[in-house]
Amino acid sequence: MTTTQPGTAPPVASIGTQPGAPAVTAGTGRAAPRRRPAPVLVLLAVLAAAAVGLWRGRPPGPLNSIWAEDGQEFLTDALTLPWYEPFVTPFNGYFHTVARACFAVIALFPVSWAAALNAVTAAVLTALLALAVAAAARDRLGTAAALVIGGGAAVPMGYAPNTLAQLQFPLVYAALWMLLWSPRRRPARAVAVVVPALAVLNSMLGLLLVPVALLRLARHRDHDARLRVLVLLPGVALQLVPLLLGGSRRDVGERPDLDPVSVAGTYLRWGVPRSFLGDVWLAPPVADPTAHRALMLLGLAIPAAVVAVALLGRARPQWRLAALLAGFGALAGAFQLAVHGAPEDRYLVLITLPNIAAAVALTAPRDAPGRWTDTVPFVALATLVAAVCVSNLRPGGHTDGLPRWDATVAGARAQCQAQPRLRSVTVHTAQWPVFGWEAVLPCDRLR
Repeated sequence: MTTTQPGTAPPVASIGTQPGAPAVTAGTGRAAPRRRPAPVLVLLAVLAAAAVGLWRGRPPGPLNSIWAEDGQEFLTDALTLPWYEPFVTPFNGYFHTVARACFAVIALFPVSWAAALNAVTAAVLTALLALAVAAAARDRLGTAAALVIGGGAAVPMGYAPNTLAQLQFPLVYAALWMLLWSPRRRPARAVAVVVPALAVLNSMLGLLLVPVALLRLARHRDHDARLRVLVLLPGVALQLVPLLLGGSRRDVGERPDLDPVSVAGTYLRWGVPRSFLGDVWLAPPVADPTAHRALMLLGLAIPAAVVAVALLGRARPQWRLAALLAGFGALAGAFQLAVHGAPEDRYLVLITLPNIAAAVALTAPRDAPGRWTDTVPFVALATLVAAVCVSNLRPGGHTDGLPRWDATVAGARAQCQAQPRLRSVTVHTAQWPVFGWEAVLPCDRLR
C-alpha cells in the first residue's frame, strides 16, 4: 500500500475520461493536452493526400483537363469579367465564393496553366480539409478513429476529384466537424470558425449547417456557440435572398421530388448501402439483379450490425455524436434528392462520410489500453472502409476522356493568331459537345 507523509502531494494519477478525451491529471484539475503531430509529418500527410487525389483522375488526367463547370462558369468568368463581378454571379441558383476566389487567382497565370492549377488547388484544399476533420475527430474519438475518418475525407467517394466546382461537398463535410469541435489553441479555433462560414458562402448545401449550429447553441449558450451561428448568417443571406427575390434560379437538370416516401426509399436503397460498400460495386449497369440486391441488403445490414454491437458490446459508444452525424447524412441526402429528383454520384459525399463517421463513433476504441476483444468491431469496420475507399479511388465515368487542355489551348491560340481581329475563342471542356460545357478564352490572353 502506498503511503504519503503529511504535507506532501499524493502521487500523480490519470483519471479515466470519455473515449478520445484528454486525460485529467489528479491534483491539478487540468486536462493533459494531446501531443501534437510534428509539422513535418503534417505537411507530408497533406502532400501525400493531395498526390493521391491527383492520381485519382482518369486519362488525360486532372493536370491536363478541366471539369465542365470549372471551365464554362468559373474560368470563363474569371478571364472575361471584371475581377469583382464573378463573386456576385450565381450559377444554378447559388453562389460559389471559394471557387470564384480560387479562379480569380488562377486567371492571373497563363491560360495554359489553368487546368493544372485548378486540379492542384482542389487537391490541396481537399487534403487540408481532411486534416481539419481528422484533428476534430481525434479530439472527440481518439487517434485510431481520426485516421479512419480523416482518411475517408481525404478520398471522398462519389464525386469527380480535383475540381473546384465540386469542392463544395468536402467543404460542407469539414464544416460539419468544425461545428462539433471545440479546440483550445487559437489557430485551431480560427479554422473551426472560418471553415463553416466559407462553406455557406460557397454552396447552398451549407445551409444544412444551420441546424447543427443552432443545436450547439441550444446546448452550450456561450460566446463560442453564438459566434458559430453568427458566422453563418452572411452566407445564408447570400444564398437565400437572391433566390427568394428572383435574382438567381436553379435551371440545370432539376426535377424536384417532394414525395417524402419516395425520397426516403431512394435514400435507403441508394445512399445507405453505398455509404458502406461504395459506388463502384453497386453502380449500374446491373448485370446480375440477384447479386445486386444481395449487395444492397448487405449495405443495409452493416449499419444495423454496428448498432447491435454498440448496444451489446463493452465499448463506450458516443451515441449522441453518432446520431448527429447519421442525422446530418440523412438530412443532406433527403435535401439533395428532393431538390434534384434523382440520385447523383456527387451527392454521395455528404451521405457516405457522415454515415461512416457515425459508425466509427459507435465502435471507436479508447486510447487507453483495454481488452483486445473490444477493438474487434472497430478493426473490422476500419478494414471494410479501407477496402471500399481503395476500390473507389479512381472513379470512372464523367472524367474519362475529357479533352486535353494543352491541345485545346493550342488550337485556340492558332485561331487567334490566324485571325488578328478575333477577340475570343469558344472551346469545349467536356467530351459531350452536345451537352455544351464550353469555355471562352480571350485572344489577348493567347497571342
